[in-house]
Amino acid sequence: MAIKNLQPQEFNYRFPEKVFGHVPGAHSGTALGSGDRFAGFADLFDYPDPRRLDIRASLRSQAADISQQESQRWLVKRYQQRASITLWLLADISKSMSVASVNHERLAKLAHMIAHSGIGRGDRFAMAAFDSVWRQDVSIMPTTQRSMPAFAAEKIMNAKAPEAPGADGLFQAADLISNKRAMVFLASDFCYDLSLVERSLRKLSHYTVIPIVWRHDDVDHFPSHAGWAETRDAETGQRHSVWMRPGMKKRWQQRMDDHFAQLTECFMRYRIRPLFVEGDITPQQLTEYFYAMKKS
Repeated sequence: MAIKNLQPQEFNYRFPEKVFGHVPGAHSGTALGSGDRFAGFADLFDYPDPRRLDIRASLRSQAADISQQESQRWLVKRYQQRASITLWLLADISKSMSVASVNHERLAKLAHMIAHSGIGRGDRFAMAAFDSVWRQDVSIMPTTQRSMPAFAAEKIMNAKAPEAPGADGLFQAADLISNKRAMVFLASDFCYDLSLVERSLRKLSHYTVIPIVWRHDDVDHFPSHAGWAETRDAETGQRHSVWMRPGMKKRWQQRMDDHFAQLTECFMRYRIRPLFVEGDITPQQLTEYFYAMKKS
């Protein structure tokens, strides 16, 4: 995939809570400033901003309060300032995510999409990749640089192969997130021990987590008839010769279904709804995900 030919794609999202911060952005904030949401009136002498003087409210207040008839009290409007957040992408680049080269392309497209959508709205973008360890060489600290979408996608596409199997680096990558308010996109196939997911979710419990679960279709490629078949472990790379039987394919498929059912239960314990995808993820899928989050 040529990074320069990657077309910018954008999805709509909204942080579910009010954000405390003084950096202007697109999300509802708690601080008072130059926003567009009315927050009440204040005395002109406490907030000397004559541009927001409300003469009608001042006269109405004086008429309603007989104790203030002799002295004029001028009122100014106060507004809540919109604030910015940080969008984090925790990207799984372990061996199971590189079974086919298109998986890294999917991750690169996702990183490009998140960075483009976030920075375009005034939010910061950050990325931390992981396999058996935290991949510092495929990580980006929070930034608003306009060149980050292409830079993040290029980092993922040029990432070196993992040195060891596993995805234990997820727990280390989660330590990097120190923002008070952050939205964390956790992109992985989650083909590892659920205890690692559980520990990582506990560490990320203060943030809004959006799990993006890529489902493998490898089982569908196995023959349905009896015969010899060669399999390769996606993480360790070990090859095995297996005598395939009609019932074995169904049993493996059932194990995968049970794994993802347990994974969904794990997310639901933290009131997190996962987004299951097959193939490339689209802006429409993410927009619909956040729209459903808003309705719930």
